[in-house]
Amino acid sequence: MEYRLLDKKEINQVILLVDKVAKKHIFNDYDQEGIDSFNQVNQESFYLDRHNLTYVALENDQIVAMATLSNNNHLSLLFVLDSYQHLGIGIKLLEIIDNLVLGDLSVNSGIEAKDFYLKAGFELTDNLIKKDGILYYPMVKKREVKQQFENYDQVIEFINSQKDRVYSLDNFKRYMDDLGNPQLILDCIHIGGTNGKGSTTNYIKEVLKQAGYRVATFTSPALYSRLDIIRINDQFIDDKTMVKYANRYVDLWLKYEISMFEIEVFIAIMYFIENNVDIAIFEVGLGGLLDATNIIKPMLAINTNIGLDHVDYLGHDYQSIALNKAGIVKDGIDYLTGETKPECLEVFKEVCKKHHSQLLQVQPITNIIDGNNVAYRYRNYDIILDTPALYQIKNSALALEALLYLKKHQLISFSDDDLLQGMYNAKWPGRFEMVHINPVIIVDGAHNKEGIDAFYECAKKYDNIKIIFSALRDKDYKHMIEKLLQLTDDITICEFEHVRASTAKDLAKGFEVKIQPDYKQAIKESLHHQGTVFVTGSLYFISKVRNYILNELNG
Repeated sequence: MEYRLLDKKEINQVILLVDKVAKKHIFNDYDQEGIDSFNQVNQESFYLDRHNLTYVALENDQIVAMATLSNNNHLSLLFVLDSYQHLGIGIKLLEIIDNLVLGDLSVNSGIEAKDFYLKAGFELTDNLIKKDGILYYPMVKKREVKQQFENYDQVIEFINSQKDRVYSLDNFKRYMDDLGNPQLILDCIHIGGTNGKGSTTNYIKEVLKQAGYRVATFTSPALYSRLDIIRINDQFIDDKTMVKYANRYVDLWLKYEISMFEIEVFIAIMYFIENNVDIAIFEVGLGGLLDATNIIKPMLAINTNIGLDHVDYLGHDYQSIALNKAGIVKDGIDYLTGETKPECLEVFKEVCKKHHSQLLQVQPITNIIDGNNVAYRYRNYDIILDTPALYQIKNSALALEALLYLKKHQLISFSDDDLLQGMYNAKWPGRFEMVHINPVIIVDGAHNKEGIDAFYECAKKYDNIKIIFSALRDKDYKHMIEKLLQLTDDITICEFEHVRASTAKDLAKGFEVKIQPDYKQAIKESLHHQGTVFVTGSLYFISKVRNYILNELNG
């Protein structure tokens, strides 16, 4: 028996099943008003409503049972064909529904089904009620959640104690399968690539917000706190909600041995479903094929570019890395890329052919204007960005192409004004961001070889440059420092806390640069600089420096 979410193409089949079972088992207890009321519910619009989550049981591709969870806490429908009753199918569907509910689960039971629900752990909350011609017993399955965590700090301590990353999706897939794969109800966009994932996510999100959509994003790494990786319309998930999810699901996390990142992806999925978002954008954490985000089924999969990063995990050449990152391609789901290297495109073509997907590419970008607000022309749109970072032209053009694709396929809708204003509104913290005025201090998370090369193209137009830099030890930091020395010989190497961080002395070895392990002291010393100060390198480093400047230095 297969249990899964209802596909939109199967709605009519479910309507007929519900009607057939209802006529035999519950309509005898209803008057005509009740029958009419029930039939008004059992319509296509009910199953398309985001507030209703319907699961089905199938045998030989035929639906034999169904259950619908409404408003995250109410079992509104549960029907099993007569020939499949008393086989545990209804109990299994109820178990799937129950696993998705944070608190108590309510149901309005028909007369005949009362004993079934009592045996399943429900309690009567009132006597038989008649409303709108429908007779039912109000019942509830109370949940006593053990409060293992009292606050957010305890949750983070627990999450950090779990396996960092597991380069296998076996446990997480099994976990989500047993939960009924609720992630499949989300309308998603999946964004992978070496650099620019966060920026591309941000441009898409801002246009959709401008068009009135409720947009969820899952991005990494965190810039402010661990809460900021999960957002809805830019609002972080709050610490109380994290505690709520942790207390509800911690036993299952331990049972299935899912990793730290998988836990965060799961929380994001459940939070987005609970809040009925219109669109969820998931940024790949690492690679693609075995990344925890790869359990979603997107409307469109996107690759920003391919660089030689995380080579110990993804491969030591462009083709190997491209193959791993193309692992997010799903059957029949098109793949859009901003990559241009022939060896990568050949890999993408083969993967897309295998999955019957179309490989899409960004079109030529023209009329580029450099300045405090870079501008360009793409297709028939004259785009102005609120940034001096030239590299954001490629990221925003990729986002624009994705938006046009989704609009063309009637998956979203927006006006030209929404597009132009959304593109201009988009600001991504930590990417060529000015965080101090006198002197001008700009932070930019150029965390790898390709990132530094892009940063160089943006920074070379500035005069009298001072650079503060740090990187993870597994990056090509020698190339990064060599590139920075082409901008200035005034470079200070710092340190920061991270399991993969290096000492300033090791980073600086072989280069004529200054060493100041304490980044706070390096920033204080830079305040007397007559020119532009750039802080660049690891995103983790940028996050710490940025928070220090904005929250302590600027006051």
